[in-house]
Amino acid sequence: MGNKPKFEHESVDRILATAWDLFQQKGYKGVTVDEICTRCNLTKPTLYYHFHDKEDLFVTVLQHRLQVFHNILQKPGSIREHLVAMAVAILDNFQTQYTVLLHDREHIQKPENQQAIREAFRGYLFNPLLAIMRTGLESGELRGKNAEMLTLMFLGIINNFISRTVDTGLDNLTLATELTQYFLEGVSNS
Repeated sequence: MGNKPKFEHESVDRILATAWDLFQQKGYKGVTVDEICTRCNLTKPTLYYHFHDKEDLFVTVLQHRLQVFHNILQKPGSIREHLVAMAVAILDNFQTQYTVLLHDREHIQKPENQQAIREAFRGYLFNPLLAIMRTGLESGELRGKNAEMLTLMFLGIINNFISRTVDTGLDNLTLATELTQYFLEGVSNS
């Protein structure tokens, strides 16, 4: 990753937003720097001024986008409110299952970039949810013994509904609320 400041110019925001959309639509290998530049109406030298290469851009895009999940926990709220907010953020921010983007790290060549991607997903998405689950287990609001398993279960539920609001006929908030309710209360009538 470079030492240049990355968020100092409006073209950087445009690059990050465009690259985020393209990486989700086509995957890391399916997107070219030329395509990003064309969509942003920028030259390659402009992109390379801010990002050393496509890998650097991919890592920066993920770090930038995933930071929203960490920020959710900074707001006060109950466990249910935090889980709904996390679910809404996942549904709002991903066009494809987040595991697809995580899987794309196999195409990343530099070990430091692979590590940065792991750390971004873990630090910004997984660990904030893990903290919610631990809090719930400690307070007795959640049952079970394994906060990590609860985190994976919740992410799995939400991940399966990314880009499926049309199928469900629900907006993201309603869908997130229902999925969180199923997670917290189960589906049994007993």
